[in-house]
Amino acid sequence: MRKILMLCCGFALLSACATPYQKAKKETAKGYFDTPLQEGVYDVIFNGNGATSAKKAHDYALLRSAEVCLENGYQTFDIVSKADHSTQDGYMVNNILVMETEPKINFVVHCSKDNDLTFSAKEIKTNLRTKYKLQ
Repeated sequence: MRKILMLCCGFALLSACATPYQKAKKETAKGYFDTPLQEGVYDVIFNGNGATSAKKAHDYALLRSAEVCLENGYQTFDIVSKADHSTQDGYMVNNILVMETEPKINFVVHCSKDNDLTFSAKEIKTNLRTKYKLQ
């Protein structure tokens, strides 16, 4: 019973330490990273740690896609390609194997100045910033 309690406490501590929504210093660091590929097309990556859920990493990549488009004068966007490069690792805690997934979501997005593409950048930004209580 004590081992289970210790394990639960460890998971509770990890869940409070999910990768925040922040700019990464390089493509492989934790957080978001984006690169212009050509006019109106951007490569957007979000790297999370083991305490970041796959859903949150996906949402953060979508949020950054919306922000990149808005920052560059675009209104709507489509996801041209999507890749999940998440990694799994395991470690032992009191002879129990704990598996941890570090999500890495990569989108290539095409932005438009018109309202003719799938996602409204403004709506995505507003909804996801509200959902995750980001300022």
